[in-house]
Amino acid sequence: MRYETLPIVTIGDPRLEQVARNVSQGDAGLTREIAQMHATLGEFRRNHGYGRAIAAPQVGIGKRLIAMNLGAGQLAVLNPEITWSSDDLFEVWDDCLSIPDRIVRVRRHQSISIRYWDEQWRERTCKRLPMDLSELVQHEMDHLDGILMLARAWGEDAIRPIQDHAKLIAASRTRNSVSLAQFQRSGGSVDLT
Repeated sequence: MRYETLPIVTIGDPRLEQVARNVSQGDAGLTREIAQMHATLGEFRRNHGYGRAIAAPQVGIGKRLIAMNLGAGQLAVLNPEITWSSDDLFEVWDDCLSIPDRIVRVRRHQSISIRYWDEQWRERTCKRLPMDLSELVQHEMDHLDGILMLARAWGEDAIRPIQDHAKLIAASRTRNSVSLAQFQRSGGSVDLT
């Protein structure tokens, strides 16, 4: 079944600054919303050439839900929590579907561990995510907490036009060989170090 896409909420919309509520197990609309988020993410990626994940508030759904596709299939992450963060930080140029005209240099933890639930309500843990996935999950978790990347701008000239995307982001973004879909299929805790 093909699902409709949803309009992406962009900067200036107050829904992006609200803290999302936990997804409940009896949520009858959840399957449809997840499918719509994946359809929206796929369409954005086809049209713009980037986009690995989308948080529910970015399509006007105030729930703690992230849809991802890192090239190895679709994955829904429900009620994610960061359970550990490395002390080491790194600087990275960030892009955002909800701020389509800019990129921003931010600081993120080099690695995090998360706990979340999958679509079948199985608890999952991912320990010590590699830097590229760690950065992605932190960005999406910020959306669930009502924080835009502009609030994390770091250093001089930290906000740049989207035209600098290819030079500053696309060329340096790594493609991790371990996908979130792979560790979801593992059936439990995974340490990616």
